[in-house]
Amino acid sequence: MKRNTLFALGLLSIAALVPVAAPGCSDTEATADASTPTADTVATTEPEAAATTEPDATVADSAKETSVQGCTAALETLLKPIDKVSTGEVTILSDAGGERLLFVDATAGGAAGASQNPRTYVSLATGKRVDVTDKSAATSTDWDLALERAVLFTNSGHGGPGSGSAAYVAKPFADVTAADTTGKTLPAEAFVDGSCNPLVDQTGAIKSTFDGWYDYDGATNKVTPKTGTFVVKGGKGALYKVAITQYYATADGGGPGLAGANYTIRVGAL
Repeated sequence: MKRNTLFALGLLSIAALVPVAAPGCSDTEATADASTPTADTVATTEPEAAATTEPDATVADSAKETSVQGCTAALETLLKPIDKVSTGEVTILSDAGGERLLFVDATAGGAAGASQNPRTYVSLATGKRVDVTDKSAATSTDWDLALERAVLFTNSGHGGPGSGSAAYVAKPFADVTAADTTGKTLPAEAFVDGSCNPLVDQTGAIKSTFDGWYDYDGATNKVTPKTGTFVVKGGKGALYKVAITQYYATADGGGPGLAGANYTIRVGAL
């Protein structure tokens, strides 16, 4: 009897040491609930929120700033700014009925000397040369057009700090009005792309908002202004209509002369 009692007590002690699992659970499932996210939990925890938080926007801004800063050298190489004022003549040949005819000397020392000479900067508001250097033009809104040889550009974007732009209108100068700007895109000047690669035409010249303003005859090596008119936004936002009438003009507005980059330009306010 005593032996049976001791055996029963031993069985009770062993049973007390074995844990009883709750129905429908296991030790593994309990551990997972406590410390390991399930598939549903992962889909709604912090990684998802991190994908839409500020760090991504900050990285994009930094990349944009780096790109602009990194293009400074590319623009210097492309534009070759000269730190002196052009001696190119700019004169008003006629001024009547709200229209001016300008003569602009943008010869810049001739084709061979252009890389050592500055651009000629013109105010369409006054019809006069603006005495800025290529370098100081980068901080001035007093000029509207920059000219050197067959390249013209406005005061905006990579060209300057102003509000300028130009867009072609296939109409005679006299027929162009402010209504012709309606619905037209007037983009800022862009001389390099987002990777700092130069945007140039087939001759290697800068592509500006005046791109395509002339026809080139390879047989005679001559430039002929296209018919039509450009709507031009000035450095300070004023609107003008501009027609390039000669590239080989003489200083009195006659021509054709022998030297290229001597322009006659019709200008009217819009």
